[in-house]
Amino acid sequence: MKRVLGIMILFNLVVMVIIPIFIINLFNLFDDAHLIQIYNVKSDKMMRLELEEYIKGVVAAEMPARFEIEALKAQAVAARTYALKKGLDERLTTDSTKDQAWLSKKELLIRWGVINYFLNWFKISSAVEETEGIVAMYNDELIEALYHSSAGDYTASAKEVWGNDIPYLQSVKSDYERDSPYYQFEDNYSQNQFCYRLGCESKLQSVEIIKRSRSGRVLKLKVSDKLFSGREFRRRLGLKSTKFKIILGSSIKIITSGYGHGVGMSQYGANGMAKRGFDFEEILKHYYLDIHLNIFW
Repeated sequence: MKRVLGIMILFNLVVMVIIPIFIINLFNLFDDAHLIQIYNVKSDKMMRLELEEYIKGVVAAEMPARFEIEALKAQAVAARTYALKKGLDERLTTDSTKDQAWLSKKELLIRWGVINYFLNWFKISSAVEETEGIVAMYNDELIEALYHSSAGDYTASAKEVWGNDIPYLQSVKSDYERDSPYYQFEDNYSQNQFCYRLGCESKLQSVEIIKRSRSGRVLKLKVSDKLFSGREFRRRLGLKSTKFKIILGSSIKIITSGYGHGVGMSQYGANGMAKRGFDFEEILKHYYLDIHLNIFW
């Protein structure tokens, strides 16, 4: 009888204590495999976040929640791929000038308000969860999943912007961007403002665009007697893009097309494609040439 009682106690111990602990530890191991560390530039602290929750914060920060669900899915895959690719070698941060932007739930609640928070978070969560674990690969390696706001009809190749010829980051046509507020954007400067920012003579003599890339972006120009790269000119004047034209008069008018470096996926182009029935895989394969999608784990 004592032996039977002992077996029953042991059985109950296994069922009620040991197995639950094993299951909990199993899930903890699963979670640990998907936790990543990110340096939060606002709080000056390292964060340890579950990857998919981090991606939700990135998608919410990087792409308008009003965008089509397939565009949001494409953004989720690009953001996940970027994070995993960079996280292999370097520290991820929330600095949008170096890495991907990221917003906490508290920040999103302030930005959106209570009602929109629940609506937007549900939509973004759906986009991330429906693409969970999916990444973009080229030759079985994670790609540099770069993206930008809008391209101005054609994306830029990595080579024309940074000098590196990357097979999947070539210039492609980016249709359906005309609803972007940056499709054409106008900046105006007085001659004094213009010359002050560029460090040229107070009296402007001439402006000559010397070379453009195949995608129409300015590579080199001359202002009076000073030479500038398109990127340096854009940085000094705070322009949206290096794809621009200059109109001289009593003031200097600069009309840019697109917003951002122009390499990889155009977010407004992706949304335009989604509106016309393209799914997230078709969007990604349009902007990143010859890639394939895969489950990372």
